[in-house]
Amino acid sequence: MTENINDYAYQQQHSLLIPLGLYGELIKGKQTFLLVYTSFFAYLISAWPNVELLTSLWLFLAIFAAVSGSTLLNMYVDRDIDKIMERTKHRVLPSGKIKASTVLLHGLLFTSVGIIASGILINTVTMRLIFAGAFFDVVIYSLILKRRTRFSILFGGIAGGLPAMAGRTAFTGEVDFITLMFGLFVIAWIPLHILTLALMPKNKLGYEKAGVPMWPVVKSEKQTIRVITLSALISSAAALIISWALSINLVMFIHVFVLSAYITYLSLKNLFNPSEETTWKIFKRASMFMGAAYMWWLGGVMF
Repeated sequence: MTENINDYAYQQQHSLLIPLGLYGELIKGKQTFLLVYTSFFAYLISAWPNVELLTSLWLFLAIFAAVSGSTLLNMYVDRDIDKIMERTKHRVLPSGKIKASTVLLHGLLFTSVGIIASGILINTVTMRLIFAGAFFDVVIYSLILKRRTRFSILFGGIAGGLPAMAGRTAFTGEVDFITLMFGLFVIAWIPLHILTLALMPKNKLGYEKAGVPMWPVVKSEKQTIRVITLSALISSAAALIISWALSINLVMFIHVFVLSAYITYLSLKNLFNPSEETTWKIFKRASMFMGAAYMWWLGGVMF
């Protein structure tokens, strides 16, 4: 029995295929879903009521492939520091469940398919934005800046905002004001999400051990909370500007306003009276903020 298990593990480590059960972890399923979600909803919001089934399908598949591929490449690049951090040391690559070269191959393949397919099946503007997203994520953020400067998170934010921009251009074919605001909303939201998690003592210690200069590692907790507060203010303002630009109905506008105000309130509360409990609450509510805003914008243009 033990020999069979060992043989299976050996086969997985030397195979060019990735078992389906490992994909969810390798592509960071929740993160990938969120980026695909922002892109898909940006398209629906922009195209309504002229939504084209095929365009929405091609967009979904192209964004999923490109984002998944970029994440696989990030996993390949970060495999050495993932071994050190408590939060990441049990991931697929650090734990040796699969060969690094296999992940690299799949990452390059998925990313290329997503970019090329978007150019052929959607439009070249969308293709350029998807390419830019992958380039910022893998090359600028992971390869060049992540281990060098705390400002890497801003460029990671740009990578996170480009799928939403691509979703809108899949319908418009051009970068307009709302396209830029969709991008700004996500870009400003990224530090709100990531830095609150990085402030947790265990995660902060992990970044210190791995030598990753995240904001709370190289700067004070107070300054990190200031950045989180600024992130909340900008993302909340962007959410309200998008609501105005889309001319959504009053009911949905009030929903966006209330949640934006709540996120801003939590961030300001944490600025003047910092606590681990409030920081964690901001982290949890930030995801709700992102998801709900897109649903309310869609509801606002539909009804």
